[in-house]
Amino acid sequence: MIMVQALLIAGVPAAEIRTYPLDDRSVYTIRLSKDEPTTCVFPARLSALEGAGVAARADDNPPVLLSYQPGAEFFSVRALKDHATAALNVVFRGKVFVLCFVTGGEPDRAVIFLDEPLTGPAGRLRSTDTLRVLLDRAKLHERIGAQYPALAPALARAFPGTVTRYPAFVATVEEVFRFDAEDAIVLRVRFENPGAATVHYDRGKLAVRAGTDVFSAALTDASGAIPPQSATRVFIVIAGTPDGGRANLSVRETFSVIVPPAP
Repeated sequence: MIMVQALLIAGVPAAEIRTYPLDDRSVYTIRLSKDEPTTCVFPARLSALEGAGVAARADDNPPVLLSYQPGAEFFSVRALKDHATAALNVVFRGKVFVLCFVTGGEPDRAVIFLDEPLTGPAGRLRSTDTLRVLLDRAKLHERIGAQYPALAPALARAFPGTVTRYPAFVATVEEVFRFDAEDAIVLRVRFENPGAATVHYDRGKLAVRAGTDVFSAALTDASGAIPPQSATRVFIVIAGTPDGGRANLSVRETFSVIVPPAP
């Protein structure tokens, strides 16, 4: 936690910080940059590192440069070449954790690995009451920030403007918030109906597509109708994976909204 606070104080935006639960069955893909280092932090000291395509000396001309002090709980990596790829096995507490490094897209400035189960307690953080509080925080973010700056939650936030066109209306993702502890994303979406008739949709079956994955809404604030020649705004909360694990979605994902018609 001290390392996380230090990164935030140093000015690293929350959107560039990834957090993952430790799982030796997963392969973690981490995005690197040639211009900025990426720091990976574990809960305690590391036992060993074994890699391919990484080296501690720039003179060796590796695709990825590694900076690590034996016995430390963290290390830093930086791409030295365009389209660099590399792999690193991290030995920690008698288990091997597999990391793959790639370039392209927005780089991860920090990756924090947490002592946290994939299910169970993490799922309990996503009760309906908790998600409703997160939705309200997102809705009132500007007001809270203006009136009580010290109380404004520190959130990863983005304004993607992603558009999904339906035959009778258009859905635009205007704003995305991420609440990291709960692994929840809140989307503010604008539904615009240019037609002469009200459009009805099934608000209980709203969903969000992120890449190739589809997440059913865990909670929504939506009326189920878009009046003619007007626009309405809805809020959609997605939280974790269907089995209760962490999805670790970033606000920089490409989100689109799935809006089923009313039955």
